[in-house]
Amino acid sequence: MPINYHIEGKSHLNQQAFDKIGQAISSELSLDREISIGLSFVGSSKIKELNKTYADNDYATDVLSFYYGGEGTLGDIAICYEVAEAQAKEHHVSLESELALLLIHGTLHLLGYDHQNEAGIASMDKLQDGIMKILNFNYRDFKWFH
Repeated sequence: MPINYHIEGKSHLNQQAFDKIGQAISSELSLDREISIGLSFVGSSKIKELNKTYADNDYATDVLSFYYGGEGTLGDIAICYEVAEAQAKEHHVSLESELALLLIHGTLHLLGYDHQNEAGIASMDKLQDGIMKILNFNYRDFKWFH
């Protein structure tokens, strides 16, 4: 079943790319229901404000997920475009690849995955690698929390 992203803000990706990412996640996880997720691309000051308010971290981060559950929208994801651009340069990958990885990471959080321990880290890394492979992005040299 598809994941539908409802997008606000500037993105380097087009709707077809979001659809492909949603399909790849659905395929890798064998999802059996349609999911709606709100997606906002925000600036560094907004993501810093959100990170401080909801996670008590006083810095601009790359991606935040807000789970609602229940019927309708599963949750919202906020991606900081400026941080994504900087990370793409730092990791020597395309901006498209970086944005895809952040979207996958945020979506996995909404679907109940986390990285609070070694098992969670390994599980998320494996899923992210598999989804990125489906999308023909190679991100094997970069792991999220190592």
